[in-house]
Amino acid sequence: MKYSTIVIDDSSIQRLATSFLVKNHTKLELIGSYANPYEGIKAIYDYKVDIVFLDVLMDQVDAFELLDSIEINAAIIMNSTWSHFAQPAFEYGINDFLIKPMPKKRFEQAVDKIIKQIQLEREIQKQSSTFLFSELLSNFN
Repeated sequence: MKYSTIVIDDSSIQRLATSFLVKNHTKLELIGSYANPYEGIKAIYDYKVDIVFLDVLMDQVDAFELLDSIEINAAIIMNSTWSHFAQPAFEYGINDFLIKPMPKKRFEQAVDKIIKQIQLEREIQKQSSTFLFSELLSNFN
């Protein structure tokens, strides 16, 4: 199974580097790469993306303002050149934080962690749905 992924970063070099890492990961599928954060957010909703690589500081809006204004139902790996954004990022509930430039090993660790989280959440949802369906059926008997 491949996990749909997008990259939102206003730096063309960083966007290209992150997209390259995503394309070369066996469990990820790059859906799109966006300089404009609003186009990226639209893609998250349009394609029901699993994982988002989100730059902290962008020309139009910073990631925190963006997260204050919308709800993203995808795992978020935030990235920045500045490590002091890591603490606030985790307070926002993001799944991981990477320092630019992203070393391949650290990128892979973050992705593996996120995939395990997604798999666990899906298994819990599946079990919950099965339980609710069983309960519903038992009420009809």
